[in-house]
Amino acid sequence: MMHSLATVVAVDKKQIIVSCQQQTSCGSCASQNSCGTGVVSKVLPGRQHQLTLSTTHINDPIHIGQLVEIGLSERSVLQSALLVYVLPLVCLLLGTLLGQWWFVELAGGGEGGVIACALAGGVVGLLIARYRARRLSALGDYQPSLIRVLGKPVVEGLETNALSKDSSSR
Repeated sequence: MMHSLATVVAVDKKQIIVSCQQQTSCGSCASQNSCGTGVVSKVLPGRQHQLTLSTTHINDPIHIGQLVEIGLSERSVLQSALLVYVLPLVCLLLGTLLGQWWFVELAGGGEGGVIACALAGGVVGLLIARYRARRLSALGDYQPSLIRVLGKPVVEGLETNALSKDSSSR
């Protein structure tokens, strides 16, 4: 399970809304000091995301400003990546093969039809991925879950930084 810290920004009866920063991989890269992206990621804050989480399995009261640990299973991340990246690519390749067979082998045409079929296959793959992603987002496995409530932040008004290393230490 992939874990991250978040701050509670709103509390409802059976759910909470939390805010967390988008994690970057620059905190663990060996060349972060010589990379332009690594330098920029230290200066600029990450994107803030707000998520709604169920609290039906938590017995303790949760208050605004508390830190919580949220998690998302690696399985759902990998399946989502396959859906979004691999499916359109496979459909693009199948469209290319179909266009090659149809336009070049049967009709004796040029590459224009092959390119059009490849683009059509890619678009079909994107539409299928979009449809499947909407259906999968309704499943609980593809939503972050509340793991535990950690408590109050040490300093009030402090943004929750999800980077693995302190950005001021370099």
